[in-house]
Amino acid sequence: MRPSVDAPFPPGALTVLLPVHNEADSIEPVLRELNERVVRPFGARLLVCEDGSTDGTSAVLNRLGSELGFRPECHPARRGYADAVRHGLRLVDSPLVFFTDSDGQYDPADFEALWKEIPSCDMVIGRKVQRLESVYRGLLSRGFHVLIKVFTNVPLSDVDCGFRLLRKETIETVLPEVRSLPYSFWAEFSIIAWRRGLRIRQVPVSHRARLHGSSTIYGWNKLPRILVLQVLGLLRLARRLNREPARHR
Repeated sequence: MRPSVDAPFPPGALTVLLPVHNEADSIEPVLRELNERVVRPFGARLLVCEDGSTDGTSAVLNRLGSELGFRPECHPARRGYADAVRHGLRLVDSPLVFFTDSDGQYDPADFEALWKEIPSCDMVIGRKVQRLESVYRGLLSRGFHVLIKVFTNVPLSDVDCGFRLLRKETIETVLPEVRSLPYSFWAEFSIIAWRRGLRIRQVPVSHRARLHGSSTIYGWNKLPRILVLQVLGLLRLARRLNREPARHR
């Protein structure tokens, strides 16, 4: 199989990165779909960073790794989403990395829309055209995006989308500065990248229902603490960035 779009990147130039935590019931179809749509057609390496799962996810990954030709990076203790992503990004040794969340809500078929744009960009971010999530999560997201625009003046509409394609140089430039938003790793990454003058484009992507279960990050019992940390972190980030002028892209 060959990529259906032309781009100046040879086979082996792409790593597909997923963080995984407690997705034993859904990770197999997610990985098989990614393998069929992205890994095989684009000659990519699959990098799966498992983060202290307790539901048998590691066993599923080890079985699939033998079949699909990848070695999962399994960690015995829970590090959290941001640290798992950070660890995976540091392991990337290819010129490009395609990141997607592991819950099956993003359609790998949309990868080609990102691939078409990357020759002229440093990072291409998916922009969900319809968010399939609970009402309160949608309200939290919209409120957070309003605060981002107010505090940082970054015009991106979906800064925290977990479906993106970026260059290794972008990772090397931005990752060391991502430290203020523990629950919004990609939002902070996007904000810093924009303020550093990197070339960023957003493309519409679909958003599907989770294959199994539901996210537990924003449970009601955790919400007050998360809200406080997010607002304080955004204020710290804004102060840090506003000490210097935004760079032209």
